[in-house]
This record gives sequence, structure tokens and C-alpha cells, in this order.
Amino acid sequence: MWPTDVIPRKADNTLGTPTPLVADAHAAGLEVVPYTFRAENQFLPADYQVGTDPNAYGRALDEQITFLKAGIDGLFTGQADIGVLARKLRQCFFATIVG
Repeated sequence: MWPTDVIPRKADNTLGTPTPLVADAHAAGLEVVPYTFRAENQFLPADYQVGTDPNAYGRALDEQITFLKAGIDGLFTGQADIGVLARKLRQCFFATIVG
């Protein structure tokens, strides 16, 4: 599935509100692992882009953390280092809130 199946984009290309997909999938015993997250501005929602160069890296880390907070179980990314860091930071956030 695409990331936009989990959190669609608004008409202005910013992130919208999460859909019930994650909750519905989990209720059915399924995991949600969208693909593919990319760091370049041209692939990011408008509110996660930095500057005007479409090939420059934007705030991909923040985008991936947002999706992890929405309950996805994992993700595919073109930049594995960003995905690993997003997972670690999400785990730290969860441990702070729950722990």
C-alpha cells in the first residue's frame, strides 16, 4: 500500500488526517507496511519539504515518524538510514509517553 492510503494528502499537498486503515488492518490481524518513503522534496508532502530544489532532501525523518505514530508496523524507504533513525526516535517517544 501507499503512504497516502494511511494518511492522505490534502488538495494543497500537505498531510491530512489518518484513515481507519491501520486500525482496521490491526483488527483483522494484519500488519501495515507502506512503501516507498523517499527523502527528496519532490516525493514529500508540501509541509515536509525544505527549500525549492525538488531533488534536495526535506524533512523525511519527520514524515516517517508521523506515519509510525499513526500506527504503521514498518515501512519501505529509499534511504534506510532515515528509516532506522525514525524507528529509533519513535521508540524513544513511545517509551517516554508509556514508561
